[in-house]
Amino acid sequence: MIGRRFLLVPALAATLYGCAGGSSGGGGGGGTTIGAGTFTLAPGESRTIRVSSTYRTIRICNDVGSSGTIEGAVGDYPAVFLAPGVCNANMGEYSDRITVRNTSSAPATGLFQSAGTKPLGRGGR
Repeated sequence: MIGRRFLLVPALAATLYGCAGGSSGGGGGGGTTIGAGTFTLAPGESRTIRVSSTYRTIRICNDVGSSGTIEGAVGDYPAVFLAPGVCNANMGEYSDRITVRNTSSAPATGLFQSAGTKPLGRGGR
């Protein structure tokens, strides 16, 4: 009987991990929830990535090895320009998505990561 329990726990953990974990790569879209990942943008390309199913703080970084500047926005907040190696500084911006645009004439790569959930305000909203 003990042997079955030891087999059941890893199987259950693997199933739950598969359901809770998101993809860590690619550039999302199509309603998928990612949480963290990377993106590559062709010159002039723009993309909206759904990062979470709930509002969270989201950090956007232009990869240090990137060839160009990107413009990144968290939700409906104003976009900021990010040179290679720079991340957005205002971590008080909460949303469930980001919009990134390559403003240079060379391919640009970046990454994003969400953390925490939006704190409840008055009335539980």
